[in-house]
Amino acid sequence: ITEREVRALLPLQQRWAVGCGGWSLKETVTQRERERMGARDRTCRSAVVAVALVALLAGTAHAYVVPGSFPQEYSLGDNLDVNVNALYSNVTAVTYDFYSFPFCSHEGKARVDESLGEWFLGGRIRGAPFSFTFLKQEDKLTLCEKQIGKKGFAKLREGIDKQYRVRLILDNLPVTRLSVDKFFEMMKEYGKDAVFDTVDDSFSYIGYGIGGKEGNKYWVYNHLTFSVLYNDAEAKTMTKGFYMGEGMAVQTAEDVDTEDMYNIVGFQVLPCSVDKDVLESADFDPQNCSEYPKQYVSAGSNIQYSYSVYYEKSEVTWSQRWEPFLHVRGKPMHWYSFLDSLLIAMLLAILVASILLRTVRGDIARYEQGPGEIEREDTGWKLISGDVFRPPPSPGSLCTYIGAGVQVAACLFISLAFMALGLISPVKRGALMTWILVTYFMLAVLGGYAGVRYHVNITRSKEGWRLLAMRISLFLGGIVIAILTLLNIVLGAAKSTQGIPFLPMFFLFLMWVLLSIPLCFVGGYFASKRDPCDYPVRTNQIPREIVNKPTSIVAHPLFIVFLAGLLPFGVMYVDLYFIFSAMFEHLYYYAFGFLFGMVAITAIVCIEMSIVSTYMILCIEDYRWWWRSFYAGGSVALYFALYGLSYLIFDSGLVGGLSRFVFLCYLSIMSTIVYVSMGSLSFCVAYLFVRKIYAAIKAD
Repeated sequence: ITEREVRALLPLQQRWAVGCGGWSLKETVTQRERERMGARDRTCRSAVVAVALVALLAGTAHAYVVPGSFPQEYSLGDNLDVNVNALYSNVTAVTYDFYSFPFCSHEGKARVDESLGEWFLGGRIRGAPFSFTFLKQEDKLTLCEKQIGKKGFAKLREGIDKQYRVRLILDNLPVTRLSVDKFFEMMKEYGKDAVFDTVDDSFSYIGYGIGGKEGNKYWVYNHLTFSVLYNDAEAKTMTKGFYMGEGMAVQTAEDVDTEDMYNIVGFQVLPCSVDKDVLESADFDPQNCSEYPKQYVSAGSNIQYSYSVYYEKSEVTWSQRWEPFLHVRGKPMHWYSFLDSLLIAMLLAILVASILLRTVRGDIARYEQGPGEIEREDTGWKLISGDVFRPPPSPGSLCTYIGAGVQVAACLFISLAFMALGLISPVKRGALMTWILVTYFMLAVLGGYAGVRYHVNITRSKEGWRLLAMRISLFLGGIVIAILTLLNIVLGAAKSTQGIPFLPMFFLFLMWVLLSIPLCFVGGYFASKRDPCDYPVRTNQIPREIVNKPTSIVAHPLFIVFLAGLLPFGVMYVDLYFIFSAMFEHLYYYAFGFLFGMVAITAIVCIEMSIVSTYMILCIEDYRWWWRSFYAGGSVALYFALYGLSYLIFDSGLVGGLSRFVFLCYLSIMSTIVYVSMGSLSFCVAYLFVRKIYAAIKAD
């Protein structure tokens, strides 16, 4: 943050401080008002601190397009490390190691350190068989000559048929077949609505294919022409600020002399299939190699692999180099979806306000008029006040779902908030997944506390809280680890990198056992030390008979419950297409601002539908609202799973039983997470709503 921005914040903070302390100007204030105003003053000052922190974080995040990454300077003659990730395809969810195909081997470093999240995403980064020297042009370098056997040809044929692509990495930039400079020219001409067009028939702009097919004959890309874009390195500065009471002392110093230093801002490739005789001739032009006779491949053929390297000065700055890849697709559609969702939330808010301000308040006013009026109004939710807090069947299972849901919902909310603020970069491979895993395990204390606390309130007893804490810690984590273990066995048999190796899987198990489970017990312990809350009405000894049976399917409680999940799903379904596409088409997803807004609106709609459905169930004199309020939010998972199946069948384009199996495994994990998170949110709101409305009536 700059000195000017720091000074600009000071008047804002002073105005907030005056607004917070302005209540003391009142001449006569009662003790109760003084306490209330003091609490409001503390809340206001806390808000000031929060706003200042968010402003500082947002300003810091805006300083770089890619938060958490820093420019690497290169000078003439420096060696450039080129790495290669696992091969991927848009028509299959199974990835393979680069060196499992009959390509040239790497003589130096074979592995690159990877994060925990990268292991779980199926990435396997290896050293690529290319050697780059900065600003040293290479017209043609021969890598190797490879004889293709029967197994190698079968592997290449499968890779070409399933459209596998190679993902090279240079200075953390993925290789692309697209013109980076052309993209920025289009940005200047068309603005942010410019489209990053591909140079081939596919939409994939990351990496390049391994070959092609003409009739029954297969050919491979055996020559690669690389183009490395660079620009002058920006001067490094370091700013230090110290708060000095009324003023601000700022010291700025030059850090490093960046003369004759450069940043890499683009990594482009032109893959060519060139016959061996043409490749060895003197007339071969690496920069126009797409029109030469192709190098066809068959079992027993010899393939010569080679490459060329060129360096081009570009006007693209280092902070702009990721913009082509993080360009948000379908931005107008995101906006339309966001505005439609906001409209749905506002309409439901009006409906809920009508229920709370007119219907419920009117019911309470009639019930409080006296016995004569109650005799005339012998129906409604007030008549089940003696049974509305009767413990539901299987309260332990309900509280297990609630605890697990609160834990994963808090984890996702915090992670999305950090992503929306730009504090976690999608460019850093596996950073988001690593953050989610660590945050989820750390929030086990919150899940244990919530589950045990609701169990104490529902059962009015503290017995069995240890068993409940164990169930909460084992429930969702056990399901996910069981599905991943099954997936690993199947993918391991297929020799795919999509499976998680033993060491990361064992590390995940240790984090679950040594971190998540103990923290869950810690939260449960503190919850068990609190007494059950006081309900506004007493529970009768004998359960009331449910007299009003639904006469139509529309009035049936289960219909109300499943209808309650339809509107929250309607809010999120547009963004689901982009999420699934990013997951299974291996695209960068950067619309986290839209995603966070969509999740927030979905949560609001879920809260509103929970209140409406719970009130409708109580109005038919049915006090079995506990599980139904959970199902009202959890039913979103049903529509989520149905949408996932429709995407698999109609939109994904995935081929092969193994790819569909991988998709279904991940869909099962995501559906379970949606079920417990939305269900727990719906239940918590319904629980608070029921307590509030029954606290407002005169119970006999």
